[in-house]
Amino acid sequence: MTPKKTDRCLVGIEGLFKAVLMEHNRQLSKWGIQNATIFEWLCYLTEEVGELNEAAAENEYRVGSPEEVYKEAIQVATLALKIAEIYKPAEVQL
Repeated sequence: MTPKKTDRCLVGIEGLFKAVLMEHNRQLSKWGIQNATIFEWLCYLTEEVGELNEAAAENEYRVGSPEEVYKEAIQVATLALKIAEIYKPAEVQL
């Protein structure tokens, strides 16, 4: 079993945001601009969370790589941020 991982307090957030933006651009070139209901967005997100679970299990119990866990986590983050952007109330300033 792999040792527990420790929260790094997002000290590398710039690199994570860059990875999310790169994933967004990859998705955009593959699928184009998406127009979906909240339920469709959640289905996409759930599918990605399932792939993250699979990558984590492979990493923990078989021969999966931490890189695959990272890749899937970035895909989850990208979709979650897209949902947040779509549903962000107008009065919330970022």
